[in-house]
Amino acid sequence: MEDSKGGELRRHKGSRCHWGKRVVAMLLGLAAVSLVAGCASFFSGAAQRTGVSSSVVDYLYPAGEKFEPMHEETPEVRLPARVGLMFVPSSRQPVGLTGADKQSLLDQVRDAFKSQPFIERIEIVPDSYLRPGGGFENLEQVARLHGVDIVALVSYDQVLRTEESAASFLYWTIVGAYTVPANRNQVSTFVDTSVFDVATRTLLLRAPGQDQQKAASTAIRVGDVQDRLARESFQSAVTDMVANLDASIADFDRRVREEGQVRLVDRRSGSSWHQRSGGKGSVRAWELGVLLLGAALLLLRRRG
Repeated sequence: MEDSKGGELRRHKGSRCHWGKRVVAMLLGLAAVSLVAGCASFFSGAAQRTGVSSSVVDYLYPAGEKFEPMHEETPEVRLPARVGLMFVPSSRQPVGLTGADKQSLLDQVRDAFKSQPFIERIEIVPDSYLRPGGGFENLEQVARLHGVDIVALVSYDQVLRTEESAASFLYWTIVGAYTVPANRNQVSTFVDTSVFDVATRTLLLRAPGQDQQKAASTAIRVGDVQDRLARESFQSAVTDMVANLDASIADFDRRVREEGQVRLVDRRSGSSWHQRSGGKGSVRAWELGVLLLGAALLLLRRRG
């Protein structure tokens, strides 16, 4: 009798123990499923977006200031031009772009302008001379300081986006954070050069450029990859802008001749720039006369 009661007691305890193990196993399973689901929902599709920009409009026309033309008559622009080239100031520096990088980008723009026949000199002006929201008053001060009468303002707008793919739940392992390239990084860059005649506050021409870069990265390397993409995207956007510069200059020349929105004047003689020149290497009428007279005298001396 005692043996049967002991056996029942042992069976009852074993049943309770087995049931307890099943409950623990179910709870652990639910916890594992919840953990995996939580990881997947946390890492699949979560995106971060940052950006930096410098706006010509915000710089020249700060809040509350209205556009007012300096002159009602057709503005006169003196050529050959003395040009100041500079970045529009921004409250934040572009990601991955150093001061040396910005100088190199401006050098490319300067080289593109230097090949034009209407340029006398072009000078790169540090953007530290420009105040955010300084307006035309600040621009005129900078122009007088550097002895330029035309300014080329380079503005930019760059957006960086990082999105985590579905594989990002593997980041929960230390190895995964270093080895799984589950972050999708994208950088979009837009740059624009706006050329103004300072005295008349006239927009002469503009040349845009744009670029987009993409690359995957691990969680640990997101910052390095974004810096590289941002720098490369700026470079490509400026290259695109320089390529568009010649077309913008040609369009400006056409509009001047056909529409007469601006009168181009020789800064030395005061005569029309188009009558005075046909481009680099052209010769004035009196210069041509001197050359012909010299050739005639040389021919007479040889005959004599």
